[in-house]
Amino acid sequence: MSQRGERIALALLLAIFTWFTWRGLIFFFSGDDMMNMHAAWMINPWRLWRSLIEIWMPVYRPLGGVVYRVFYSTFGFHPLPLYIVCWLLLAANVVLAWRFLRTILPAHYAALTALSIVLVHGDFQDLYLSAGTIYDRLWFLFTVLGLTIYSRMKGPRDQILICLMCILALDSKESGVALPALLACYELLFRPWKTRLKQLAPLYALLAVISLAFVFGRVHHTPELTSNPAYGPHASLTPWLTRVSEYLAILAYKHLSFSKAATGALMLATIAVAIILRNRAMIFGWLFFVITITPVALISSRPGYVLYIPDLGIGIWLAALLWSLTRERLPIVSFAVVTALMLWFHLRNWPPPFNPNDSPELRLTQQFRRDYPAMPHGAKLLFVNDAFPKQAYDLLFNLRLMYRDHDLKADRVDAPADQQPDPKHPVTYDHIFAYEAGRYAELDSRDPAESQRLHILKGYTLGREMNFENHDYAAYLVSGVMDGESGNPSRWTTPQARLKFDLYPAPAIFSAKFWVPDFVAKSGVRTMHILVNGKPVADYPLNHDGMNEPSFEVPAGAITKSAFTVVQMNVENPYKDPGGTEFGVVLLRAGFTYEP
Repeated sequence: MSQRGERIALALLLAIFTWFTWRGLIFFFSGDDMMNMHAAWMINPWRLWRSLIEIWMPVYRPLGGVVYRVFYSTFGFHPLPLYIVCWLLLAANVVLAWRFLRTILPAHYAALTALSIVLVHGDFQDLYLSAGTIYDRLWFLFTVLGLTIYSRMKGPRDQILICLMCILALDSKESGVALPALLACYELLFRPWKTRLKQLAPLYALLAVISLAFVFGRVHHTPELTSNPAYGPHASLTPWLTRVSEYLAILAYKHLSFSKAATGALMLATIAVAIILRNRAMIFGWLFFVITITPVALISSRPGYVLYIPDLGIGIWLAALLWSLTRERLPIVSFAVVTALMLWFHLRNWPPPFNPNDSPELRLTQQFRRDYPAMPHGAKLLFVNDAFPKQAYDLLFNLRLMYRDHDLKADRVDAPADQQPDPKHPVTYDHIFAYEAGRYAELDSRDPAESQRLHILKGYTLGREMNFENHDYAAYLVSGVMDGESGNPSRWTTPQARLKFDLYPAPAIFSAKFWVPDFVAKSGVRTMHILVNGKPVADYPLNHDGMNEPSFEVPAGAITKSAFTVVQMNVENPYKDPGGTEFGVVLLRAGFTYEP
C-alpha cells in the first residue's frame, strides 16, 4: 500500500469514527461527570497535583481529576469545552492506535485492518457520550504511547519517557498497571531480549517498584476502591471466565452467548493457532487481550466501554491471522472488505440514539439557572422526589457545582437513609421541591409536613375547579396523576388519584370529566369510588367507553372547614397493561359547584 493510499484509508476510518461518535459533543454532564468533578473540586489542589508523581498516594485516578478540576476552574459548569477535548482525545487515540499497530503488524494494510475491526462499537456508548470515561481514554492514550516509544527505544531518554508513560497510565486508571507487563511481552516476542537483558534490567526494576508502590500504596488504601464492593477482586479462574464470557457476548452484540467452558476452549484454541502459525503478532494480540481484560474480569460486571483497550488485542490477532492467510495478495481489497463488513455489522446493531435533552442533570440545571439564578450560601433544600437515581448523590453534586457552594445541602425524601432528612436534627429548609411533569415545582415551606402530604405548591391560590387546560392545574394535584406532555388537556390517573380543593362548608356538587377508552370499559368490570375527605360519596361504573361527565351531591359535613378538601378517585379492578402498569381514567377536569 502506498503512503498516499494509507493516508486515504486512515482518513476514511476517521470519517467513519466521526459519523458514529459526533453526538457525544452535544451532551450535557452525566451522573459520572457530577461525581468525578465534585470529587476533584473538593480535594486539596496541592494534594491532587502531587499525587500525579507520588504514585503511592491514596488519591482516586488523579489524572482524570486534574482534567475535571482544570476545566471546571476555567470554564465553570459548562460541558462543551470538556466534551470537545474528550472527543478529540478519542479521535487522537484512533491515530495513535494506528501508529502503534504499525509497529506490531507486518504491513501497513494489516494495521489499518486491525484498526477498522476495533474502530467503534455500539456498546461503548458511555465512552462516546459521557466524559465520565475520561479515565479509559487516558489509559488508552498512555498505553499505546508507552508501547510505541518502547518499540523505538534507543537510550536513557526513551527509558525515562517509558517510566513517565507508566506513571501517567497508573494515574489514569488502576488497569494502567498492565502496561509494564505489555512492555515485557513486546520485548520477549519482538526483540532480542537475551542480548539486552543487562541493559533493560534497571528499567524493569524501576517499573516493578513503581507498580508495587501503586498497588500497595494507592490501590490498597484509596477509599473509593476499598469501600466499593464492585471493585473487590476475585482472583480465580472461574469468575475470570464468567466475566470474559459476558464481555465476548457484548462484543458480538449478544448474538452469540459463551459459556465458561466455551470461553476457556476459545482462549486455548486462539493461542494454539497463534503458536502453530508461529505468528508473533497473533501471540502478542492474545496476550494483550488477556492482560488488559484481567483487571476488569476479576471484579463485578462493568458496562461495555471497559473493552475499549482489550478489544485492541482482538483486532491485532484477527488482522495478523488475515495477513498470514492472504499475505500480499489484494491488500487494499482485503482492507475494504473488512471495513465494509464491520460498518455493516455496527450499523445493523447500533442502538437508537440517545436524546441529549433526556437528562436529569440537564433538566435540573436549565430550570434552576432560569428560576433560581442565585442561592444563598449554604442553602438548605429538600426534594420530596426527583428524577435522579436513588442510590447516587448526583443531585447534590449537580447543585453544589452549579452554584459553586461546598456547603449547599440537598436532602431527598425518596432516597436511601443517608440522604433523607434527619428527624433527630430537623432543618428549616429554604426551598422544598417536588418533581412532576419533567420539572421541579416548589412547595410551600411554611408547613413542610403538610406541604409534602398534600403537595401544596408555593405561590398558588386554590379554588373549586381543576382543569388541565389551565396553567395552575398542578396546584390541585396531590397524587396519582401520571406525567404528560406540557399543554396536554388531559392526564391518565393511577387507580388511586387524589385532588385537593379550597371550599366553604356547604352542600355542593362534585363533577368530573374523563375519558374511558374502550379497552378499559370492555375488558372487565370496573368501578370508580369517589370519596371526599375519606367519606364515600358515590360509586360510578366504568362501563361506558368514551367521554364521561358524572356529577354527585356532596353534603356539607364532608367538606373541610379550615383546610383543603381532598377528593379520592379510586378505581376498583384497574386496567393493567402488558408491562404491569395499572391505569385509572383519562382525566380532563374535576371540581365543585354550589347549588343556587
